[in-house]
Amino acid sequence: MKTMWDVLKGPLITEKALKLKESSSTIGQQVLAFRVAKGANKYSIKHAVETIFKVKVDAVRIINYHGKEVRRGKTVGRKPDWKKAYVTLIKGERSIDYGDSI
Repeated sequence: MKTMWDVLKGPLITEKALKLKESSSTIGQQVLAFRVAKGANKYSIKHAVETIFKVKVDAVRIINYHGKEVRRGKTVGRKPDWKKAYVTLIKGERSIDYGDSI
């Protein structure tokens, strides 16, 4: 990766991710979901989140998604593969909004 801004492509704004963020903040540990670069590893994701949002990260979980096959008439194509990361902040850390720094 070139810079930490290349690691985090953006936040994931889905029902599942927002529900996880809200439910986890009630117990003190906030969980955030990001779309990340395909070449990113746990260490680079942790470093990028800590630097950009100025918080401490407890754990990082990564999921690889394979692109689906799509059809447009008789033409068959594929959507691109992508990677998702769930980042858990340390208990008691301030809650962050996705619009704070990105």
